[in-house]
Amino acid sequence: MQINTWVGNTVDLTKRERYRSLFTLIIAAGAIYPLLYLRQNFEGPLLDALGITLETLNEAGSILGIVFMLSYMPSGWLADRIDSTKLIIGSLFTTGLLGVYFAQLPNPGMVKWIFAAWGITTGLTFWSALIKEVNQLAKHDEQGRFFGFLEGGRGLVEALLATFAVALFTNLLPDPEGATSEAMIAVIYFYSCAVLIIAGLTALVIRSERNGEIEIDPSQTGTLDTLKEIARNPKIWLAILCVLSGYQFLWATYSFSGYLQTEWGMTASVAATLTLAKLWMRPIGAIAAGFLGDRFQVNLVLSWSLLIGSAAITCLALSPHFANTTLILIIIFGVGLSTYSSRGLYWAVIDDCNIKERHKGLAIGFISVLAFTPEIYLPKLNSILLSNWPDGGGYAAYFGFVGACGLVGAVAALSIAPATKL
Repeated sequence: MQINTWVGNTVDLTKRERYRSLFTLIIAAGAIYPLLYLRQNFEGPLLDALGITLETLNEAGSILGIVFMLSYMPSGWLADRIDSTKLIIGSLFTTGLLGVYFAQLPNPGMVKWIFAAWGITTGLTFWSALIKEVNQLAKHDEQGRFFGFLEGGRGLVEALLATFAVALFTNLLPDPEGATSEAMIAVIYFYSCAVLIIAGLTALVIRSERNGEIEIDPSQTGTLDTLKEIARNPKIWLAILCVLSGYQFLWATYSFSGYLQTEWGMTASVAATLTLAKLWMRPIGAIAAGFLGDRFQVNLVLSWSLLIGSAAITCLALSPHFANTTLILIIIFGVGLSTYSSRGLYWAVIDDCNIKERHKGLAIGFISVLAFTPEIYLPKLNSILLSNWPDGGGYAAYFGFVGACGLVGAVAALSIAPATKL
């Protein structure tokens, strides 16, 4: 049996095989998470079908977030010791099977346990394995485009699945009362079956191309010693600032709809249309930034993305004083473009952080547990600012804070540049 080994940071596959594996991973990453966030498009029907309150659903979401935060570091540890493809395939299968059980409309107590289990199958066994696998599939001069394709592509997959799910729900929703549950069950089954099918596809494509097992370097140092080595690496902390800044931009976009209605007097439908249009900046911004990063320099393009995002979101905060409807649309698209271009690049800087191959998983987990903290403190900060300055000052302060952090991230990105590059 042939055994493929890691050569540098690229698995010993042909270019066609590497891209085929990449696009399979894109589909997997785009399909596995929507099942956890059905409330984005179906919150009301989901509550009715499960017979739970919004408070219970929020509790389940909080449990999911807690499990994610607790999983990031162990996720990296696992990715350094177990073949990433095994972790990814296993995560897809278990997530899909949990979705099938979720479609049985379990009692409220079990709903919380399902969300906790999803946190394990999509966080502990999936996240770091995915990022490390993409990093190792890409050559050094392909890091930008591979991660750009990952971010933009999975956004496109999520949008396509959501379109089919909404159409399915609408077609199965007759007039009589009580039919919501049947339509919601069909949607859950749709997403669950999609994940299971993609799990089989991933196993077929990636595992068959490897023609055997990937050798994992057994010469591992102790986890604590490895963490100390990672923490002493200054470029790791710069990468954390880059990811944190880009992630804050994403969270800021969640407030756009409320901002447009409150400060601009737009109707809910108009605001939703504008924010939906922003989502289409995800594939455009991420993929374009990926190619630009490889053409010029990943950290340089990332820095410019964060800088432009800072300027655009600051303009958004001040927009009621100088902008018209056309200009506000341009600003929103600018924020969306820069947000998703930075998301398409900030994981690509890992290749310039001087991390040993056998420690990359743990480094990804270390970065994640610190850089994804905005999901903990930004909602609270948003609530405090809007409560204290409800006349528009709250949004201005909130967006201004995110913009200032973006400037810090832009400087950090520039500082990651390898000494051998111009």
